[in-house]
Amino acid sequence: MSRILSRNSTLVYPDYGMFQIFDCQDYDDTASVPGRRDFSVGERSVYLRSLQTNVRVHLTLESWDTEPAWDEGSWEGSHTAVIEIATGVVGVSEITAGVQPDLLTLAAPGRYGIRVAHRNRHEVSEAHMALYDRFDDVQGPGFRAAKRALEGREQYLAQFWPEP
Repeated sequence: MSRILSRNSTLVYPDYGMFQIFDCQDYDDTASVPGRRDFSVGERSVYLRSLQTNVRVHLTLESWDTEPAWDEGSWEGSHTAVIEIATGVVGVSEITAGVQPDLLTLAAPGRYGIRVAHRNRHEVSEAHMALYDRFDDVQGPGFRAAKRALEGREQYLAQFWPEP
């Protein structure tokens, strides 16, 4: 039975509708941006695609001792890949918005299976677009409060486990 070793959560700004999970000390330029796909993978990182670029999303990162069991029913989509994490320290690039370093420390450097999953992407994108119809002043307090209320409803999960 798999055992979780560590977990961390954060809010991520999906700049240009995407963000990248990568080794903090070993930037990966082999991963292509996802375009219309939900996910793209390189040798040392993955990109995740949001359907919007204005509302921060919730990301949970998990480290496991072996591949964890998977309940696909609670997520709208998922992908699995194998990447190299040379230092064992994972961070997130928010593209031009910056980097959140040192979010998860894995058991050791090496090759890792990674499962990424998402939910509520369409719901948040549609709710955000509806705010422009609801509010005349997009800089006003009502719009800003309604936008903040959407933060974290779009969710992503990234699970790591050592690959043989």
